[in-house]
Amino acid sequence: MNRFPFFIMLLVMFSCGKQTQEPKNNSDQQATKQDLTPKIELNKYDPIPVDSLLIHELSEKEITSTFTKKVKRELGIEYLVPQAYSYKDDSGEYYLILSQHTLNDTIYDKIHALSLSYKNNQFKKKSTVKDLIDKEWETSIWFWNKYSEISDLDHDGLIDVILVYGTTGQDMHTDGRVKIMIYHNKKRITIRHQNSSYGGRLTKINSRFYELPVQIQDLVKEKMKLMTKNQHAAFSEDWEKKMANKATRIED
Repeated sequence: MNRFPFFIMLLVMFSCGKQTQEPKNNSDQQATKQDLTPKIELNKYDPIPVDSLLIHELSEKEITSTFTKKVKRELGIEYLVPQAYSYKDDSGEYYLILSQHTLNDTIYDKIHALSLSYKNNQFKKKSTVKDLIDKEWETSIWFWNKYSEISDLDHDGLIDVILVYGTTGQDMHTDGRVKIMIYHNKKRITIRHQNSSYGGRLTKINSRFYELPVQIQDLVKEKMKLMTKNQHAAFSEDWEKKMANKATRIED
Protein backbone atom coordinates (compact mmCIF):
# COMPACT_ATOMS: atom_id res chain seq x y z
CA MET A 1 0.00 0.00 0.00
CA ASN A 2 1.27 3.52 -0.88
CA ARG A 3 1.80 5.29 2.46
CA PHE A 4 1.71 8.84 1.06
CA PRO A 5 -2.04 8.95 0.20
CA PHE A 6 -2.81 7.25 3.51
CA PHE A 7 -0.84 9.95 5.34
CA ILE A 8 -2.75 12.69 3.44
CA MET A 9 -6.06 11.04 4.42
CA LEU A 10 -5.09 11.09 8.09
CA LEU A 11 -4.26 14.82 7.88
CA VAL A 12 -7.64 15.60 6.31
CA MET A 13 -9.51 13.60 8.96
CA PHE A 14 -7.57 15.32 11.75
CA SER A 15 -8.25 18.75 10.27
CA CYS A 16 -12.01 18.11 9.98
CA GLY A 17 -12.19 16.84 13.55
CA LYS A 18 -10.37 19.90 14.81
CA GLN A 19 -12.75 22.23 12.98
CA THR A 20 -15.82 20.60 14.53
CA GLN A 21 -14.33 21.00 18.02
CA GLU A 22 -13.55 24.71 17.63
CA PRO A 23 -15.64 26.96 19.88
CA LYS A 24 -18.56 28.80 18.35
CA ASN A 25 -17.97 32.37 17.36
CA ASN A 26 -19.83 35.25 18.99
CA SER A 27 -22.57 35.36 16.36
CA ASP A 28 -23.31 31.65 16.85
CA GLN A 29 -23.40 32.10 20.61
CA GLN A 30 -25.71 35.09 20.22
CA ALA A 31 -28.05 33.11 17.95
CA THR A 32 -28.16 30.28 20.50
CA LYS A 33 -28.91 32.75 23.28
CA GLN A 34 -31.73 34.33 21.29
CA ASP A 35 -33.20 30.92 20.54
CA LEU A 36 -33.62 30.38 24.30
CA THR A 37 -36.03 33.33 24.59
CA PRO A 38 -39.47 31.93 25.52
CA LYS A 39 -41.93 32.24 22.66
CA ILE A 40 -45.07 33.81 24.09
CA GLU A 41 -48.40 33.93 22.29
CA LEU A 42 -51.16 35.95 23.92
CA ASN A 43 -54.49 34.14 23.95
CA LYS A 44 -57.69 35.43 25.52
CA TYR A 45 -58.11 32.70 28.14
CA ASP A 46 -54.53 31.94 29.14
CA PRO A 47 -54.33 31.02 32.84
CA ILE A 48 -52.23 33.20 35.11
CA PRO A 49 -49.09 31.42 36.37
CA VAL A 50 -49.69 30.83 40.08
CA ASP A 51 -48.20 29.10 43.08
CA SER A 52 -50.68 26.20 43.19
CA LEU A 53 -49.96 25.59 46.89
CA LEU A 54 -51.29 29.05 47.72
CA ILE A 55 -53.65 30.03 44.89
CA HIS A 56 -56.68 28.26 43.44
CA GLU A 57 -58.10 28.95 39.98
CA LEU A 58 -61.87 28.59 40.16
CA SER A 59 -63.59 26.28 37.71
CA GLU A 60 -66.50 27.52 35.60
CA LYS A 61 -68.90 25.80 38.01
CA GLU A 62 -67.23 27.41 41.05
CA ILE A 63 -67.38 30.86 39.40
CA THR A 64 -71.11 30.47 38.72
CA SER A 65 -71.90 29.26 42.25
CA THR A 66 -69.66 31.81 44.01
CA PHE A 67 -70.51 34.86 41.92
CA THR A 68 -74.25 34.53 41.50
CA LYS A 69 -76.31 37.16 39.70
CA LYS A 70 -77.04 38.79 43.07
CA VAL A 71 -73.35 38.92 44.08
CA LYS A 72 -72.32 40.21 40.65
CA ARG A 73 -74.92 42.93 40.86
CA GLU A 74 -73.71 43.96 44.33
CA LEU A 75 -70.11 44.09 43.11
CA GLY A 76 -70.98 45.88 39.88
CA ILE A 77 -69.80 43.06 37.61
CA GLU A 78 -71.58 43.56 34.27
CA TYR A 79 -69.52 41.39 31.90
CA LEU A 80 -68.64 37.75 31.41
CA VAL A 81 -66.37 36.31 34.15
CA PRO A 82 -64.18 33.71 32.41
CA GLN A 83 -61.55 33.59 35.17
CA ALA A 84 -61.32 33.98 38.93
CA TYR A 85 -58.68 33.09 41.52
CA SER A 86 -58.83 32.68 45.30
CA TYR A 87 -56.04 32.68 47.85
CA LYS A 88 -55.31 33.00 51.54
CA ASP A 89 -52.31 34.54 53.21
CA ASP A 90 -51.33 35.88 56.62
CA SER A 91 -53.70 38.85 56.22
CA GLY A 92 -56.88 37.03 55.15
CA GLU A 93 -58.80 35.52 52.23
CA TYR A 94 -59.00 37.13 48.80
CA TYR A 95 -60.32 36.78 45.25
CA LEU A 96 -59.16 38.17 41.93
CA ILE A 97 -61.88 38.45 39.27
CA LEU A 98 -61.17 39.01 35.57
CA SER A 99 -64.20 40.17 33.64
CA GLN A 100 -64.45 41.29 30.01
CA HIS A 101 -67.00 42.33 27.42
CA THR A 102 -66.84 40.79 23.96
CA LEU A 103 -67.90 42.20 20.61
CA ASN A 104 -67.48 38.81 18.94
CA ASP A 105 -65.51 35.57 19.41
CA THR A 106 -62.11 37.25 19.06
CA ILE A 107 -62.51 40.94 19.90
CA TYR A 108 -62.98 42.44 23.37
CA ASP A 109 -63.77 46.12 23.86
CA LYS A 110 -63.99 46.41 27.68
CA ILE A 111 -62.31 44.81 30.70
CA HIS A 112 -62.99 44.88 34.43
CA ALA A 113 -60.76 43.40 37.15
CA LEU A 114 -61.64 43.28 40.83
CA SER A 115 -59.51 42.46 43.83
CA LEU A 116 -61.80 41.38 46.69
CA SER A 117 -61.39 40.47 50.32
CA TYR A 118 -63.71 37.82 51.78
CA LYS A 119 -64.66 37.79 55.44
CA ASN A 120 -67.76 36.65 57.33
CA ASN A 121 -69.30 35.44 54.06
CA GLN A 122 -69.08 38.94 52.60
CA PHE A 123 -67.04 40.29 49.67
CA LYS A 124 -65.45 43.72 49.92
CA LYS A 125 -63.76 45.57 47.08
CA LYS A 126 -60.07 46.26 47.62
CA SER A 127 -59.25 47.52 44.16
CA THR A 128 -60.92 47.71 40.77
CA VAL A 129 -59.66 48.31 37.23
CA LYS A 130 -61.85 49.29 34.29
CA ASP A 131 -60.69 50.09 30.79
CA LEU A 132 -61.95 50.07 27.22
CA ILE A 133 -60.63 50.48 23.71
CA ASP A 134 -60.26 53.81 21.98
CA LYS A 135 -62.50 53.05 19.01
CA GLU A 136 -60.66 55.53 16.78
CA TRP A 137 -57.47 53.46 16.68
CA GLU A 138 -57.62 50.41 18.99
CA THR A 139 -59.15 47.09 17.95
CA SER A 140 -59.14 44.91 21.09
CA ILE A 141 -58.21 44.81 24.78
CA TRP A 142 -57.64 41.82 27.06
CA PHE A 143 -55.68 40.52 30.01
CA TRP A 144 -52.17 39.34 29.10
CA ASN A 145 -52.13 36.53 31.62
CA LYS A 146 -48.85 34.98 30.48
CA TYR A 147 -47.14 38.13 31.73
CA SER A 148 -49.20 38.24 34.94
CA GLU A 149 -48.42 36.37 38.15
CA ILE A 150 -49.91 35.57 41.58
CA SER A 151 -47.50 34.43 44.29
CA ASP A 152 -45.67 35.46 47.45
CA LEU A 153 -42.88 37.00 45.40
CA ASP A 154 -40.84 38.43 48.29
CA HIS A 155 -41.60 35.62 50.77
CA ASP A 156 -43.14 37.87 53.42
CA GLY A 157 -46.25 35.74 53.98
CA LEU A 158 -48.44 38.01 51.82
CA ILE A 159 -49.56 37.26 48.27
CA ASP A 160 -48.38 39.64 45.55
CA VAL A 161 -50.19 40.11 42.24
CA ILE A 162 -48.77 41.30 38.93
CA LEU A 163 -51.65 41.94 36.55
CA VAL A 164 -50.99 42.91 32.94
CA TYR A 165 -53.34 43.85 30.14
CA GLY A 166 -52.88 45.45 26.76
CA THR A 167 -54.47 46.54 23.52
CA THR A 168 -53.92 46.10 19.82
CA GLY A 169 -54.35 48.83 17.24
CA GLN A 170 -54.69 48.96 13.49
CA ASP A 171 -51.11 47.67 13.23
CA MET A 172 -51.57 45.11 16.01
CA HIS A 173 -49.05 45.59 18.85
CA THR A 174 -47.07 48.26 16.97
CA ASP A 175 -49.48 50.96 18.10
CA GLY A 176 -51.10 49.26 21.09
CA ARG A 177 -50.59 50.01 24.77
CA VAL A 178 -49.68 48.05 27.89
CA LYS A 179 -50.53 48.48 31.56
CA ILE A 180 -48.69 46.65 34.35
CA MET A 181 -50.18 46.73 37.85
CA ILE A 182 -48.30 45.45 40.89
CA TYR A 183 -50.31 44.76 44.07
CA HIS A 184 -48.02 44.66 47.10
CA ASN A 185 -48.86 45.27 50.78
CA LYS A 186 -52.28 46.82 50.04
CA LYS A 187 -50.81 49.20 47.44
CA ARG A 188 -51.31 49.24 43.68
CA ILE A 189 -48.37 50.49 41.64
CA THR A 190 -48.63 50.98 37.88
CA ILE A 191 -46.47 51.15 34.78
CA ARG A 192 -48.22 52.52 31.67
CA HIS A 193 -46.74 52.20 28.21
CA GLN A 194 -47.80 53.41 24.77
CA ASN A 195 -46.26 51.91 21.63
CA SER A 196 -46.14 54.02 18.50
CA SER A 197 -44.47 53.93 15.12
CA TYR A 198 -45.64 57.46 14.39
CA GLY A 199 -45.90 59.81 17.36
CA GLY A 200 -43.27 58.39 19.70
CA ARG A 201 -43.22 55.91 22.56
CA LEU A 202 -43.97 56.77 26.18
CA THR A 203 -43.58 54.80 29.42
CA LYS A 204 -44.85 56.23 32.72
CA ILE A 205 -43.62 54.57 35.92
CA ASN A 206 -45.12 55.25 39.34
CA SER A 207 -42.28 56.47 41.58
CA ARG A 208 -43.32 53.96 44.27
CA PHE A 209 -42.19 51.17 41.92
CA TYR A 210 -38.64 51.82 43.11
CA GLU A 211 -39.70 51.25 46.71
CA LEU A 212 -40.79 47.67 45.96
CA PRO A 213 -38.60 44.75 47.06
CA VAL A 214 -35.80 44.17 44.57
CA GLN A 215 -37.15 40.68 43.71
CA ILE A 216 -40.40 42.21 42.48
CA GLN A 217 -38.71 45.04 40.57
CA ASP A 218 -36.42 42.55 38.81
CA LEU A 219 -39.31 40.24 37.92
CA VAL A 220 -41.31 43.10 36.37
CA LYS A 221 -38.28 44.17 34.33
CA GLU A 222 -37.84 40.58 33.11
CA LYS A 223 -41.46 40.59 31.96
CA MET A 224 -40.84 43.86 30.13
CA LYS A 225 -37.83 42.31 28.39
CA LEU A 226 -39.97 39.35 27.32
CA MET A 227 -42.63 41.70 25.95
CA THR A 228 -39.95 43.41 23.87
CA LYS A 229 -38.43 40.18 22.56
CA ASN A 230 -41.87 38.80 21.68
CA GLN A 231 -42.80 42.10 19.98
CA HIS A 232 -45.75 42.78 22.27
CA ALA A 233 -44.21 46.07 23.42
CA ALA A 234 -41.61 48.47 22.08
CA PHE A 235 -39.96 50.24 24.99
CA SER A 236 -37.29 52.87 24.35
CA GLU A 237 -33.88 51.37 23.63
CA ASP A 238 -32.35 52.74 26.83
CA TRP A 239 -35.31 51.98 29.12
CA GLU A 240 -33.32 49.59 31.34
CA LYS A 241 -30.60 52.17 31.96
CA LYS A 242 -33.16 54.87 32.74
CA MET A 243 -35.09 52.61 35.11
CA ALA A 244 -31.81 51.81 36.85
CA ASN A 245 -31.66 55.56 37.51
CA LYS A 246 -35.27 55.52 38.79
CA ALA A 247 -36.84 57.34 35.86
CA THR A 248 -40.59 57.89 36.04
CA ARG A 249 -41.05 58.99 32.41
CA ILE A 250 -39.27 57.43 29.43
CA GLU A 251 -40.03 58.57 25.91
CA ASP A 252 -38.63 58.96 22.42
